Amino acid sequence: MKDAGGKLMAMAQSLSGVFAGDEVMKGSLASYTFEHMEIASYTILIAAAKSLGEAEVAQVCEENLHEEVAMADWLKSHILATTEQFLARTDSESENAKR
Repeated sequence: MKDAGGKLMAMAQSLSGVFAGDEVMKGSLASYTFEHMEIASYTILIAAAKSLGEAEVAQVCEENLHEEVAMADWLKSHILATTEQFLARTDSESENAKR
């Protein structure tokens, strides 16, 4: 269910960018936001699994949580450079230069 939701969100996000010149920045925002939604989701799942005595489920969710935190950290570490590069390209007359 989570994978299907993520794919649907990614498709919607890519389609919304067709009409905007700042799709790179919107994509960065959406990706960072989605990672934090996943972090919150796994945190809730871990708490529920532990509460129900499902140690194996909690362990798998904790592994996934670490991956989501790592991705959120990676995205955060690249936001400044992405923003600067986007702004540098806004001076270009070509809309494709900003994509």
